[in-house]
Amino acid sequence: MTEPVQMIRDLTARLAAVAEEFSGRAEAMATWQVETVQPAAVRQAARVAQVETLIEARRLRRRVLPAELFHEPAWDMLLSLYLSWHKGETLFVKTLVAKTAAPSTTSQRWIEHIARLGLVTRVVDPTDRRRIEVMLSQAGLEAIDEYLSALAESSPG
Repeated sequence: MTEPVQMIRDLTARLAAVAEEFSGRAEAMATWQVETVQPAAVRQAARVAQVETLIEARRLRRRVLPAELFHEPAWDMLLSLYLSWHKGETLFVKTLVAKTAAPSTTSQRWIEHIARLGLVTRVVDPTDRRRIEVMLSQAGLEAIDEYLSALAESSPG
């Protein structure tokens, strides 16, 4: 065999070894990303879906059974605020009140109460001082996350 032909074969073998090494590294990185990055995104998507299911179940419950059985506007508000936080949406008092099946004054009292508990914060809109933005506080977000995790762990399946 001539020397140039042998050199080309050696070079081809070395390049194949390098390509295999880089392929292995790329695969390891992809696995690492799936194991470290994806679970957080998957967990968040699962929680958002879980909250959407809870909200829909509560709406269905109010359609089928007498409304007087269910007076929990604070829980409806917390679930709506959790969804809005994850979706990057802004909720103002008026919108939040509309998401409950309670009278406006009752809902506003509950907003005040959950704010005193430190579960939500309220900020006056600087462009329209009549509007007040309501959002989950860090403590509220952590509490809902903890509840959803415990609920998922207790669910069969």
